[in-house]
Amino acid sequence: MKAKIEEKKKYLLHWMYDFIEDDDEPAYLKEDVDECNEILTAFLNEVGNNPSRSSFSWLSAQVEGLVKQLNDLNAKHEQQLIETDQRDDLCSLIRLVLEDAGHPHDVDITEEWREW
Repeated sequence: MKAKIEEKKKYLLHWMYDFIEDDDEPAYLKEDVDECNEILTAFLNEVGNNPSRSSFSWLSAQVEGLVKQLNDLNAKHEQQLIETDQRDDLCSLIRLVLEDAGHPHDVDITEEWREW
């Protein structure tokens, strides 16, 4: 499962970087995608093998923190860093993390906090 999570993260970031290369005046830069990567990596590291992840409320709080950080980052770039495809990939990534922690979740847990 960890490999699937990493693959999903790489896929998401790949398309963010690709957008920069394909746009003459992108709304964000490589450094901004790097910051997104750092936020995601910190979340994945915190949740990865933490014994608290067996508690859905603890895990939900971690997801809330992640979503709010991504809201702030996206707001700095006029809501253009995380668009529809990236939103879908982020939600899929979070579902994989929940599943890996033993909390399969079909409902979008991010919806109540996310602005992207």
